[in-house]
Amino acid sequence: MINMAHSTHLQVSSFVHWKAWEIANITKDEFFRDLDEAWFHWQMIPPTETRLAEKIQKLLEIAKVDIVTGRSSKTVTPAKAWLRQHGIQYNSFVRTDSGMDKLRLSYAIFIDDSPELMEAISSTTDRRGILYTQPWNKELAINSRIFRVDSWNQIPKIVAEILRIDGQT
Repeated sequence: MINMAHSTHLQVSSFVHWKAWEIANITKDEFFRDLDEAWFHWQMIPPTETRLAEKIQKLLEIAKVDIVTGRSSKTVTPAKAWLRQHGIQYNSFVRTDSGMDKLRLSYAIFIDDSPELMEAISSTTDRRGILYTQPWNKELAINSRIFRVDSWNQIPKIVAEILRIDGQT
């Protein structure tokens, strides 16, 4: 949507830091309007990797999986349609007012691509994060509270280990 609206030729790999609007040379408000608009065309949004539903199903076998988004309320219905279309099962769908508002929720483990969220989690003593690698988060250093993955295939093993270490199994 950004490319169509702003006559650019950006790719996912173009977004090498979290503040994507700076890379696109647009305002933050324009960026989030474009992001909302993209979800209105949800049929065009590809999964981040192949066989995603199968990989998430493996996680569901060992843990509760909630989809938590900090996007606008207007995108909830299209996001749920996208999940249905791709056969992705989950326990609950939760919307927060922003990505950082996710920290107000009582989850022990977060899986996300936000470097800002992971930095905040790394300073807690009761939470852990699994950072799904994307171009905009490659510079974020990991620590004992943050794990980095390149594929959903890696996540169930890490979650099982966290649950074992934290005595939740």
